[in-house]
Amino acid sequence: MKNFNKTVVSALLSGMLWLPSAVVPASEIPQHALAKINIEYQTFTLPNGLTTIVHTDHSVPNIYVGVWYKVGSKNEPEGKTGFAHLFEHLMFQETIHRDGEYFLPFDKAGAVGMNGTTSQDRTNYYETVPSNAIDLALWMESDRMGYLGPSITQALLDEQRAVVQNEKRQGQLRPGAKIYERFLANFYPKGHPYDHTTIGSMKDLNNASLDDVKQWFKDAYGATNAVLVLSGDIDLATAKEKVAHYFSDVPAGKPMDKIDQWIPTLKHIKRDIIYDKVANVSLSRVWPLPNGSDKDTTLMELVSRTLAGGKNTPLYDVLVDEKQLAVSVSANVSANDVNSTFSLDVTLKPNANAEEVERIIDQTLQKFFKQGPEEEQLAAINLGGEISLLRSMESNEAIGSQLIRGMVHHDDPLFVNKKRQWISSADSDDVRKVAKKWLDKPYYEARLLPEPSTQPMQAQVDRSKLPQVGEFNGKITMPPIHQAVLDNGMKLVVAERHNLPLVDVSMQFTTGSLADKFYAPGTASQAFGMLTMGSDKYDMGELAKKMDSIGVGINGSAGSQGSGVSWSSLSSNMDDAFALAAEVIRHPTYPQSELNKLIDNLDSSYDNYELEPLRSATDVYGKAIWGGQHPFGHIVTREEAKKVNRATIEKFHDSEIGPNNATLYLVGDVTLAQATKLANKYFGSWHQVKPTPLPAITAPQGDVGKVILVDAPGAVQSSISVGHAVAPFDKDKAATQMLMDAALGQGFNSRLNMNLREQKGWAYGFGANISNVPVGDRVFTASGTVQTDKTAAAMSEIKREIREYVSTKPQTEAELERDKAATVHSIPQGFTNNGAFMKTMINADLYHLPYTRIEGAAERLSKVILAQTRALAQATYKPDALTWVIVGDLSKIEKDVRALKLGPVEVWDVYGNKLR
Repeated sequence: MKNFNKTVVSALLSGMLWLPSAVVPASEIPQHALAKINIEYQTFTLPNGLTTIVHTDHSVPNIYVGVWYKVGSKNEPEGKTGFAHLFEHLMFQETIHRDGEYFLPFDKAGAVGMNGTTSQDRTNYYETVPSNAIDLALWMESDRMGYLGPSITQALLDEQRAVVQNEKRQGQLRPGAKIYERFLANFYPKGHPYDHTTIGSMKDLNNASLDDVKQWFKDAYGATNAVLVLSGDIDLATAKEKVAHYFSDVPAGKPMDKIDQWIPTLKHIKRDIIYDKVANVSLSRVWPLPNGSDKDTTLMELVSRTLAGGKNTPLYDVLVDEKQLAVSVSANVSANDVNSTFSLDVTLKPNANAEEVERIIDQTLQKFFKQGPEEEQLAAINLGGEISLLRSMESNEAIGSQLIRGMVHHDDPLFVNKKRQWISSADSDDVRKVAKKWLDKPYYEARLLPEPSTQPMQAQVDRSKLPQVGEFNGKITMPPIHQAVLDNGMKLVVAERHNLPLVDVSMQFTTGSLADKFYAPGTASQAFGMLTMGSDKYDMGELAKKMDSIGVGINGSAGSQGSGVSWSSLSSNMDDAFALAAEVIRHPTYPQSELNKLIDNLDSSYDNYELEPLRSATDVYGKAIWGGQHPFGHIVTREEAKKVNRATIEKFHDSEIGPNNATLYLVGDVTLAQATKLANKYFGSWHQVKPTPLPAITAPQGDVGKVILVDAPGAVQSSISVGHAVAPFDKDKAATQMLMDAALGQGFNSRLNMNLREQKGWAYGFGANISNVPVGDRVFTASGTVQTDKTAAAMSEIKREIREYVSTKPQTEAELERDKAATVHSIPQGFTNNGAFMKTMINADLYHLPYTRIEGAAERLSKVILAQTRALAQATYKPDALTWVIVGDLSKIEKDVRALKLGPVEVWDVYGNKLR
């Protein structure tokens, strides 16, 4: 049910790509880390053909449940494109045994991550449930596998068809959306299983009959075409008993014909020129490869990483750094069952010569065919892959997904180990040879150009009722937390989790974009964002190479009131990681050459912003609510953005980024003693700074009740943002607010989403929330996109839902209990990795709350009563003081919007300037 569309060929091709991890020689990675890279599992198959994979891990009281069907768009006959994806949506609807929305029982049980996706090769459904809800999950999955077909009605088909078509329209809004269908038509011969999009054509979707859909279910969704995975707090014996109980009566169905490998053959280079609403020219080349089970396809992933995987790769270095002809360069492998593809994408800088770029690509490829990559590059990729694999073992969901992916696509749950072996044994010459074998031949090339325009743009199971969810036994306990303070004022917070040899680190500073007032717009963002572009000891290329060599990624980012630098490493590599982080944090050089590149690219960024008015919705809404002079409402112009300079950035660094303004958080395989030693070693001599106090957050200054329109000519959907300012955060009301929010706009079953998506079919999704900030007023916002011809009608429905929520149809006891159970039961599901505990500690400090506050969340939520949520809703939501921002094709929507008389109507441009 997720969005299908991407905007460039490689992204579209690699959407389902799982880049495997790789190993380094034993001498280069700690043996305790290698010993832990082991996923134990068992499999069994029922008489009806259902294969089940079981992975047991009792450390977290949840179970990932995934059902993958070996059917995707490749199995669709001519004239029935989009059926696999359409049926993905239908599979969430009611059955002959169950009424209502699919998500409701799961929400009540506290499940998380319920969704489904469709690819060319398979359709999958999944959820992570508290272990006491496993009977519920298996009942639900077996029920729709065996009994959905008879429940599909014409009305249900029409409803979900409309949702899918809105999803397709939403994808078509994005720049470069045309390129994928053109690629499929020109790359694949007619009749190839991949010659059409997964979402299908509007014509085929409109022609889908009820009989067609029911026959698709009967043919495709039998147990013999499915694989089930249970990963987490369940043992094999229990799994066998429960799976047999719930699934044995499901019909086997008709096994899908296996489609053999079919590698397209291009007799000559095919070039395509495509115009769309983009600011920059881009080039995309695609070569055919064998299917994803072939060794060559795995080795081609090494080609993508070493040829155009970022800094210190030949295509990136020459096109982005040396010649400065491109904004970005990337290469990707999309591994699929029938054939795979290798894609190379370049986004050109304005006025760059495309022919010159093509010549450089050709020359670089020929050189790569002769020399191959450096062995050092391959070693770094192996180390990074090993760390990625460790990361993938942090949650039951990730492990379950990995096992079922291997089984469905390769008949081997641990196919990843075969890939690791192939990668670890490959040397430079192996990579060189495989590159020449597959890339030294004709390809498909698409050149995406700016569009000329004058405007910016059945059984033994009791199916009479759902199983009762068992007693909830989930509890969040923060790991042991220790604190210290260095002599220079730096605070140290350490949370010990020794389950994996990984450590996550984040250094947070009490500064951010609010301080730009004393410098220049964008200063804080560049001061943190450019940290890894050069230091006293290393230039940008050397830094990138050094980070790769030790398997560390360092990232800086600025928020409005808090900013930070984060990195992670194997616990055995902490010293090296700290040394490198200290180098970039304390001694950045902010090279003028790199700043020049960023400034040079500003025009393209702003051109794209102007060409795609829908991108402006968030900015314009912010200005409408806060006012143009407020830091939360000001839209930085092109001219203002160019005022940032190296001297200002350096001044910001020397004044705002220092130990007395910092808190260093560590989560993982580390003790306070280790952390203190490292912090003193690398940051103890760091001198204090005199940070500028951040300006106070003033009240919103926008005009309440206005309707702001922004023109997006030709848009097939309209973006709607509506809301108003609300009172500051109150920790004593936080639980009540969360449950108040939920029924109106939070989640699939909220009133707004059920109305506009499920009942009306006008939107792919619509929601609402109250933003949380530690200080000052907050904002309530309802937002989403709707089809153009329903813009005004949707606005009426939104206002009606908000008004009724505080008057004639307030939150019900059933809604409150549903959302309360869902929220309480889902809390433990969010704490499976270091990052979740890190985020909790950082937020606790930001809001001046104890680190262990999350441990009492379930109790606080459980005590909320209906009278509290209703009273808070009446005090919070103001249906007569709503400010609206609508971005859409005004030639089609303006008249109807004005006729609603929701308030004074103004037309603004994308920068919030009033036009009329």
